[in-house]
Amino acid sequence: MLPIVLIISILSQGHATDYGTEFVTAFPENLAYYFPSALSLQLKITTFFPNTAVTIKMNDTIIHSLTLPSSQVSTVNIYNAEVNQLGICRNTIIVTSSQNITVFSISRRGDSVQTNVVPPTVNLGMKYLVPAFNYTDFAVKMNSYNMSGILSSSTNLLDFSSRLIIINARADVNNIAVTEKLPTGDKVTTITLGPFALIQLSSSAYWYKVTSSVEAAVILTNPCIDSVSCRCNMIAHQLRPTDLMGNEFIFPPFNETSYRLFVTSDESVDLSCNTVTKTVQPGSQDLLPYLPGLASTNPILKTSKPSSLSVISPGLIVNLIPTDKFSGCFLVHANSLAQPKALVIVETAQQNSLQIGNSVATGTSWEVISGTKYSWDFIPLPQSSVVIWHPTSPIAVYVFGGAGTDYGGPAISINSEPDPNGCVLVPLKFELSNITMSWQSSQSHCKNKGEVLASPNFNYTQNKLAAALNDLNMEGVAWLGLRRNLVTSEWNWSRSVPFDFANWDNNQPAGGLCVSIIIEPNGNFTWSTMRCCSPMLPLCSSEMVILTTFTENII
Repeated sequence: MLPIVLIISILSQGHATDYGTEFVTAFPENLAYYFPSALSLQLKITTFFPNTAVTIKMNDTIIHSLTLPSSQVSTVNIYNAEVNQLGICRNTIIVTSSQNITVFSISRRGDSVQTNVVPPTVNLGMKYLVPAFNYTDFAVKMNSYNMSGILSSSTNLLDFSSRLIIINARADVNNIAVTEKLPTGDKVTTITLGPFALIQLSSSAYWYKVTSSVEAAVILTNPCIDSVSCRCNMIAHQLRPTDLMGNEFIFPPFNETSYRLFVTSDESVDLSCNTVTKTVQPGSQDLLPYLPGLASTNPILKTSKPSSLSVISPGLIVNLIPTDKFSGCFLVHANSLAQPKALVIVETAQQNSLQIGNSVATGTSWEVISGTKYSWDFIPLPQSSVVIWHPTSPIAVYVFGGAGTDYGGPAISINSEPDPNGCVLVPLKFELSNITMSWQSSQSHCKNKGEVLASPNFNYTQNKLAAALNDLNMEGVAWLGLRRNLVTSEWNWSRSVPFDFANWDNNQPAGGLCVSIIIEPNGNFTWSTMRCCSPMLPLCSSEMVILTTFTENII
């Protein structure tokens, strides 16, 4: 007789996470190709599973081919990849892998640094809205420019417009339309890109929208935009597609004099904060001021329609994470030379359960975000790569470092749903056989499959298991991987996890040494002790893969 196979996704992904097996990206020009300082281009590639094969290609040529034996972070140096010319070229970086990985890009020239989470191709889209903000007034206030002198010597005000890099993410021809929202009306430019080709478009202050026939990646970039004290540094900002926009955001505790807000939407949208509402039109270039209430009262920002909300500061664009896209676990890469910190936002009632790696976060100084259920803290990062996660509450994590100016943004989302087991990478697979056998035979049956008897050691896992068993619409009794020690009478799980949770039926546990789960439609899926020789259905489970710590190497 064939077994009944039931797969339960414990991760229960509610939104896009940042791991995958295919990625495309590019390295925009940093300052200038002739700038008298060495250029460093790197990818941080994180593998989660043993013997993961990774291939990196550029211009149809394999530049790196790796097989990584364990869970680790590999820093890969990339050479001759900077995109410093306009037009179509083949400098697309293509990363493929045999198992799920994450990719993080770093561009450094002198103290001009930009980092980006590279989204997997499955998270790319065919419609992007471009945050083409008017940076002029902001730059003038930062640097006290003599505007009368500038106006008398030039017919054009200071130009802080940005270039666009568009990458065809597929091995197909990609028909692309780029819309500029000019004062005289919309201007649409059509482009055809061959497989994995990219194009860099010259600077424009009016970029509005990019649409494509197949998936594309879009990077907004300026090689040298004014920063504080008449400095300049690069911006390279990877856009997210419109289907990842949101309606509610929490403004982080940023200094009001150094930051502005920018709303991107393809419809007229109202942005509300406390009692203040601003209406933003599609294609608006206006940077919004630091709205009243962000510092002292309720910093919740709401939009009347799905939007992308960015925080703009000198040389930095940070996409705010919508509250419905907070995650259970983030991977953080940080440069130990840049005084890196993680900005963490978590529900106040759950703040003391925040985990970093294998331990509860210590040394935190949580500050309540007034008018919300959340608190925040800037947490110094003790090592270059670390996992920040929460067992029960979705969180937001941003990571920032400082060189000449600050850089950073949202951390790498690993799973969307909190899990008390940890930062779970692989959904549990449960297999329910319809052949009854003893507990010992059931344990051997599972072991022969490389599995163990199911061990729902948290209420969270029990609820997931119960919901999936309920979908079978059947009745029966199955073995769990829980057994009483005959000598000590202690309960032990087959998975060697602590026994901290039970879902006993009435008048249980009784005298039996082994434990079963009662399966019935709309039941409570309670547990009962049984004689270990009793015939029950084996309920097997694969082992969890949990992300905790890494080894690190440079390639």
